[in-house]
Amino acid sequence: GSGMKRNIATILTVIVLCAACTKDDKALTIANQEAAIDSYIASTLKDYPLVRNNGSNRVIVEEALNPSAKVLEYGDSLYFYYAGYVFTSSPSTLFATNVEEVAIQSGFEITDPDFSVMKIPFEKGSIIVGLENGLAGTKEGEHCVILFSAQYGFYSDAVYNIPRLSALAFEIWIDKVIKNQ
Repeated sequence: GSGMKRNIATILTVIVLCAACTKDDKALTIANQEAAIDSYIASTLKDYPLVRNNGSNRVIVEEALNPSAKVLEYGDSLYFYYAGYVFTSSPSTLFATNVEEVAIQSGFEITDPDFSVMKIPFEKGSIIVGLENGLAGTKEGEHCVILFSAQYGFYSDAVYNIPRLSALAFEIWIDKVIKNQ
């Protein structure tokens, strides 16, 4: 009896300690992802304007050509093209796109061949936080790359073909911003 109780107590102690480890491991993973994103931006994307917003990094690859281009704000609707990548030390594995050329170049298995502009209402909580914070303030006609750690993506959840604790990178082409009347 007492041997069994001791074993259960030991197992419970190990479980509690491992739960703490996991939390520390996640924090370390997030810190490493943020360092890798900063390093990638500093080396590969250093020549482009950078906008940081609550954990999201938006690198503006091409500015909106129209100086009076509409700016995306909460309540507006957004039409855009995108390519979503799992980010390791660079955007590596494509997990979703609505750009046919990107799919073909990446040898991406097309699940929904209806390549068309994506339309979303831009509201708090309508998309993952990293993308939401990255898109805020984009302009019609802008081409950007938005990068963020797992903390602002799907965190501990594996979603579709995205492994848990994945940093993400989205290449975004803003087609149209419809202002909320």
